[in-house]
Amino acid sequence: MDTRRWTEAVEADGRELGRLCRARPDAVVESCPDWTGADLLAHAAGFCRTLGELFAGGRDAREPAVEVRRDDALASYDDDLAALLRLLATTDPAAPVVNWSVRADDAAYWYRRAAHEFAIHRWDAATTADGEPAPVPADLARDGVAEFFEAFVATAFGYGRMPSKDATVVLELTDLDETLRYDLPNPGEETVLRGTASDVVLALWHRRDPLALHTGGDATLLRSWPHI
Repeated sequence: MDTRRWTEAVEADGRELGRLCRARPDAVVESCPDWTGADLLAHAAGFCRTLGELFAGGRDAREPAVEVRRDDALASYDDDLAALLRLLATTDPAAPVVNWSVRADDAAYWYRRAAHEFAIHRWDAATTADGEPAPVPADLARDGVAEFFEAFVATAFGYGRMPSKDATVVLELTDLDETLRYDLPNPGEETVLRGTASDVVLALWHRRDPLALHTGGDATLLRSWPHI
């Protein structure tokens, strides 16, 4: 995916997240039950402000995110999102910006991270309302799967935060007619998940039960799938 698509996703999902959280600020976010809609909005506002400081060179990427109070977020979120969108529109993707992962320290990393942060949390915000949340668009979800393994899983292995396994995750994306394979980090017995790209990325982030998509191989891997 390119930076234009990531930015479009941030804008669309960011605005919808704001609308949903403001509509039900005291409702429980079913996918993150420790949060209310206002708590989720505060988290999103903090993410926007954190990126502002990172792009300005005033923050270590390993520091905790900027904390925003619920009431502050309810008042400021539109401005926080607008500031992030301006930042993405005016920053060269190749510009140096630190991050916490094994990926390159450039702005493009954060374009991608922001797109998937808002995609998953827009889905979370929709759990405060009645009905099934709209899925993550297939192209964005497929890229989100790749980001999960290329950034989060690779970093966990690179820094010794996860034990190495001789195992391979096979992801069959039914709506894209595509199969992805990721070693953990060495090839080995295959564990297969099958579903739409949206369902798969949501399962990786435990928004859906990974076991519900399991179609073959050792399910033990999924029973211990990390919450990150």
